[in-house]
Amino acid sequence: MTNSTVEITFYGRGGQGAVTAAQIIAQAAIKRGLFASSFPEYGAERRGAPVRAYVRLSREPVLAREPIEKPNISVVFDTRLLSIFNIPAITRDYIVVNASSKDEVRQELTGFSGRVIYVNAYEIATKHLGKPIVNTTMLGALLKVLDLLDLETVKELVMETFGKKLGKANTEALEEAYKAAEVIM
Repeated sequence: MTNSTVEITFYGRGGQGAVTAAQIIAQAAIKRGLFASSFPEYGAERRGAPVRAYVRLSREPVLAREPIEKPNISVVFDTRLLSIFNIPAITRDYIVVNASSKDEVRQELTGFSGRVIYVNAYEIATKHLGKPIVNTTMLGALLKVLDLLDLETVKELVMETFGKKLGKANTEALEEAYKAAEVIM
């Protein structure tokens, strides 16, 4: 996907790492010589509460600071958030979604006119991290459609963010999700 500015919204629940994922993508863009901004929006600040994090990536300075109303890409950490935020109605191009099955995604996103990228991020994260914290796993799936960034740059940022031991497990989850993510609609 190449536009002058790409707007991405991460939809997660407190504790899933949506804010961290958004920050990593913005930092990776800056490392690649692009311009980026990233900021979160919280509801009730507690584990499990819905969270949004916004990212703008561009080859030109990013001046906008308001929340993104119609993202090019929505990255959805939990399918229950699809209806809470009416994600199919507001997303322009891609929905990258974590779900336990392709059938669940197809059922939830019938009628969406863009493309849908599916990954079972819970399964991959649990395998590598021992818990279903899906931020790096969802980054792997996002990279299937975000051609402004490459896997190696994001892996470097994941290592910097999480340190040696956790970074290794997170980069393994990221790589597996990148390979496993599928365009299903």
